[in-house]
Amino acid sequence: MKALILLGCPETPAQTPMAVYVFNKLTKMGYDVTIAANPAASKLVKVSDPENLYNLELVDLERLLNEIKEGDYDLLVGFVHKDAAASFFVTFEQILNTKSLALVFSRDADEVEEFVNMIEESGSNASIAAVRAFHNPSPIKVKFDKAIKEFE
Repeated sequence: MKALILLGCPETPAQTPMAVYVFNKLTKMGYDVTIAANPAASKLVKVSDPENLYNLELVDLERLLNEIKEGDYDLLVGFVHKDAAASFFVTFEQILNTKSLALVFSRDADEVEEFVNMIEESGSNASIAAVRAFHNPSPIKVKFDKAIKEFE
């Protein structure tokens, strides 16, 4: 089984620790996990694992978008905290046509609602875990842990 984690812009402090957490959780569930990110987000994740204990597989988000096809991954988990991240998530979900989970978060509750609406209005079949969070990863972790149980 293969899982893909999509990271958005690394602006939010909670994203990087959650990326490593989600990678670890999915690996323990038996997934071969790849993280797709822009160069800045990728560097932050690499720095978070200086001894390569997690053996993180990181790929360039834009390059992967040009290469993927349906069936390449069994699970998609996307971090959505910007409208561009919502667009990337929806695009990857439509191409992969696989089980998907959008982790939607922002410091602003109205933005959380806006990003959820963007995903839902796209015709997405993804599960959505939405929460107001920015600096503190704990609310996202709680939502993720609850949502990922449906994929176990």
